[in-house]
Amino acid sequence: MTKKKKKRSPAARRIRRFFGTVFRMIASVFMICVITGCIVGCALTVYILDYIGTIEDIDIRNIDLNLTSIIYANDKEGNPFEVSRIHGSENRIWVDREDMPDYLFDVTIATEDKRFMQHHGVDWQRTILSAFNFFIPVLYDSQQGGSTLTQQLIKNATDQWEANVERKVKEIFSALKLEKRYEKEDILEAYLNIAAFGHNTNGVQAAANYYFNKDVKDLTLVECAAIVAMTKAPTTYDLINNPEENARRRNEYIFPTMLELGSITQAEFDKAVKTEVTINLSQEAPAQRPNSQNNWFVDMVIEQVIDDLQEEHGVSYSEAQSMIYRRGLQIYTTMDLDMQEKLEEMYIYSDSEDSIFPKISNAIYPESAFIIMDHHGQVKAVVGSDRPKQGNRVLNYATQVPRQPGSTMKPISAYLQALEKDVITWSTVIEDSPIPRPMPDGTESTTEFWPVNYYTGYSGPQTCVHAMQRSINTIPVKIMKMLGTSTSLYFLHDKCGMESLVTPEENPSVNDDNLSAMAIGGTAKGVTLLELAAAYQMNANGGTYTKPTSYTVVRDSNQDVLLEADTTPKRVISRETSSILNLMMQQVTTSSPGTGTQARFQGDLAQMPVAGKTGTSSDNKDQWFVGITPYYIGVTWMGYAPVAQPINYPPYPFPTPILWRNVMQPMHEGLEIIDFEYSQNIVQKSYCVETGELAGEGCPRILSGWYKASKLPDVCTDHADVHESEETDKPRRSSSDDDEPRRNTGREEYDPWA
Repeated sequence: MTKKKKKRSPAARRIRRFFGTVFRMIASVFMICVITGCIVGCALTVYILDYIGTIEDIDIRNIDLNLTSIIYANDKEGNPFEVSRIHGSENRIWVDREDMPDYLFDVTIATEDKRFMQHHGVDWQRTILSAFNFFIPVLYDSQQGGSTLTQQLIKNATDQWEANVERKVKEIFSALKLEKRYEKEDILEAYLNIAAFGHNTNGVQAAANYYFNKDVKDLTLVECAAIVAMTKAPTTYDLINNPEENARRRNEYIFPTMLELGSITQAEFDKAVKTEVTINLSQEAPAQRPNSQNNWFVDMVIEQVIDDLQEEHGVSYSEAQSMIYRRGLQIYTTMDLDMQEKLEEMYIYSDSEDSIFPKISNAIYPESAFIIMDHHGQVKAVVGSDRPKQGNRVLNYATQVPRQPGSTMKPISAYLQALEKDVITWSTVIEDSPIPRPMPDGTESTTEFWPVNYYTGYSGPQTCVHAMQRSINTIPVKIMKMLGTSTSLYFLHDKCGMESLVTPEENPSVNDDNLSAMAIGGTAKGVTLLELAAAYQMNANGGTYTKPTSYTVVRDSNQDVLLEADTTPKRVISRETSSILNLMMQQVTTSSPGTGTQARFQGDLAQMPVAGKTGTSSDNKDQWFVGITPYYIGVTWMGYAPVAQPINYPPYPFPTPILWRNVMQPMHEGLEIIDFEYSQNIVQKSYCVETGELAGEGCPRILSGWYKASKLPDVCTDHADVHESEETDKPRRSSSDDDEPRRNTGREEYDPWA
C-alpha cells in the first residue's frame, strides 16, 4: 500500500521559499566577493610585481650621501643671492664593522628593532599595527616605529621620504631584497654610518668624537646607549641639553630591552643603570674641526627648518636633518647679510678700549648673545655667543637656552594686561611696599615680606609710569594680584609664542602660574632671546604678533614648496594699549631715573626714539635689555653658563643698555630718523603726580602722560576746588600724518628722585 504523501501547509512553503531565497542571495554575494577578490588580487600582484621590477639595487657600501642644499639671503632690492651651501659630507666619518664595539650593535637593535635578527627585512607585526595605528592612534603605543632598521637604511640610502602607499610598498620589497643580498652586520654597519645623532654629527664615529672625544671603538656600553638613545628624538634626548631624559630612555627602555633579549647579563644591567655618562666636548675633537664655518644665522635657520619639517611633514628629527643635508633644498632666509656680518664682527668679547662690551668686575667675562628682528617677526641677525664660533651648529644662547628674563617680563605681562583691561592708566598710583611672601601651599607668610627692589628700601606711592622707569618690583606684583597670573601666562604662552613658559598642564607642580614668574620674571625654565623679541613685537607694531621666522620659503630640488612661513600678523592687543605701553617704555630710556637711559643713541641719531626695558634675574645671574626702535627690535643677554653665577658691576648704570646701544646704533647709521606709528585714539594729558588723576587747579606736581581717549582718569580734587583742565583734548596723531617726525613730548619733566 502506497503511503500517502503529507501535504505541507502554506506557511511551511513560504518559510522554505524565504530561506531558499536568502541562501541564493548569500551564495551570490559570496561568489561576487570571490571573483572580486581574485580580480583585486591579480591586480595587486601585477602592481607589486611591477614595483619589484623597478627596484634598483642598493650598494650599501657606496651610498650617495650628498645632495647640496643652498641658503639664500636677499639684497637691498629684494633679490635672492647665495650665502652658504650645506652638504652631507660635512662631519661624517665612515667606520667599518670591525672598529665598532659589539655593544653598539646590541644597543641599536634593542633601541630601534628588537626583532632585527629574526625578520627578513620587514617586521610584519609592527607594519600591520602601524598601519592600523594610522586610523586608531591609541592601538599601537610602542617605543619603536613601524620601520625596521633595514627599512630605515633604505630611506636614508634612497632619500625617499614621501608618506604614501607606493613608497611604503617599494620600501618593503626593497628591504626583503636587500636582506637576501647582505648580511645583518653589513646592514647595521651602513645604518650606523648614515644615521644622525644630533649637534651636526652624522654617523657614530662623528658622534663618538663630538660627545666623548674618542673613537667609536673605545665607547663603553653606557656611552653607546647614550648616543643611540638620540636617534628617536635628538632634541628630546639630547645628551648635552637634556641629559636626564637621555638617561631615562637608557635606563627605562634600552637596558631593560637588552636584558630581555639576552644582550647583557643581570650584573651588566645593574651596573649600566647606575653608571652616569660624562661628556667631553673637547675643542680638539675631530668632529669639532669643520670643513667650513656657517655664520650664526645659518645655524639658526637649519634648526628652524628641521623643526618645521618635523611638524609639517611628520618626519623625525634625523629624517628632517637628512633632508637638509642630502635633498638639495633651497632655503630663502630673512637674513640681512650686511647686518649679520657687522654683528658677528663686533660681537666677540675683547677688553680693549674700543670694545663694545661694558666693563664688569668679574675676572671672566660672562657669555652673551644678541638677536635683531623687524617688527613683524622676521629675524635679521643673530649671534649665539660672544666667544669666537667653534664649528657649525654649536650651542646658540639666543635661540636654544632659556634664561630667567627678570624685569623684561613686566611690560608684557603685568603692565600690558592691566592697561588692556583698564585696571591701570599711565599715572595710576600704587604704593611701593612689600606684601606677605606667597607660600607653596597657596597661603601667605605672616613673617616674611616680598619682593625686594634692586635699590634699598621702598619708596611709597608711585605712578605706574615711574614704577616702570625705575623697574620697581612691588608694583607689578600688586598689579598681577589684581589681574590673576593665569591671564598673563596663557596670553604669553598661547598668543605670543613664549612656549618656554611652563603651564600647569605641562607641569602641575613646577610652573609659571605664580606672581614671581609673571610679575618679575622668576620663571621656572626661563625664555629665549628669540621668544622675548617676538613677544615684544606687539609693543612696536600696534598690537599684533607674527610667529618669528628665519626663512620665508623652503623648496626641494624639484622647486616644489616644502615649507612657507606664515607671515600673517594676528592682533593680540589693541592699538591703544600698544601705543601707551610703547610711550611708557620710552620713559625707561629718556628720563631719569630710567634704568635704560644708557641705551639712547648719540650724535646724529640722538633724536631716534628708543623704547626699552632692562631685566635682572635673581642674585644678578642674568642681565637683559630689550630695545625697540621704529625699525627693529633688539634683545641682548649676558650671564654665566652652564653654571649660573652673579655678574658684578656698579649699581648704575646697568651694563646691558650700554651693550645694546653699542650694537644697535651702528645698525641705524644712515637710516632716516622717524617716529613710531601710534593709535589716533590716545590723548596727551597733564596729571597730578600725587593722585595720578588728571591735573586740577592747585596740584603741586604736574607731569604729562598718555591715555586712551575713551578711558580718562577723573580730575584731581585733592588740592583745590574742582576745575576742568584747561588743556584741550587732542587725538594722538600718527607720525605718518606729519611731514616731520614727532619727538617724545611725554618725557618726564619732573623727577622726584633726582
